[in-house]
Amino acid sequence: MSTALAKRRYRIGVSLFLGSGRWLRWPLLLWVVAVPILSVVFSGALETGLWSISTSVFQWFVAITAGGWIYTNLPVLIARGVTRREATVAYLLFGGLAAVAVAVLATAGSVAEHALLDLFGDPFGTWGEAVAAGARYVLITPIYFFTGAFIGASAVRFNGSTLFTVIVLVASTGHYAGVLALEFGLFGGDGLLAAWAAISLGVIAILAAASALILRSIAVQPKRA
Repeated sequence: MSTALAKRRYRIGVSLFLGSGRWLRWPLLLWVVAVPILSVVFSGALETGLWSISTSVFQWFVAITAGGWIYTNLPVLIARGVTRREATVAYLLFGGLAAVAVAVLATAGSVAEHALLDLFGDPFGTWGEAVAAGARYVLITPIYFFTGAFIGASAVRFNGSTLFTVIVLVASTGHYAGVLALEFGLFGGDGLLAAWAAISLGVIAILAAASALILRSIAVQPKRA
């Protein structure tokens, strides 16, 4: 196997990440610039900053992007000769890069909001809390990402069957109930951080493994001419 072919899975993963960034660039720019300013404008009417709310909402864009790309493009990629193993590794890399990038943006926006509120109003919490509020998404974002990936891969693998309906209902219900507790309930507090991190990592591992299992079981189609 040539070096270029051996590294193709990583190039695909990076390409997926960069392509998603280009696709979301305008919503991202609007999110990063406008929301901290709006938090200052409406600070008197809010009990918490708009940034934390908008960051949570943005996670659904991450999930939709992850699942939608698989459903739309994975069969074509496989038909063109990319193996299921390569696609799986590429998607795991894509998820990791997305988690780091979203956490960096979430932290930057949280700090920017705190700084603006510190100048023009009353900030919500401390500087440390502002940093932690964004940094937690390095473990929250992969949960959204791989839930979307799992549903998207299941749509390709089981589309039209009763099993797919069951998978969607179970995955979406479990995600909605569990991720809110991790995103807003268990994070922070003395003695809870280690437990929160361990639970989050466990959930990520389960979702990533489930997504990989579905991806590896998708039928390989004949290579297109």
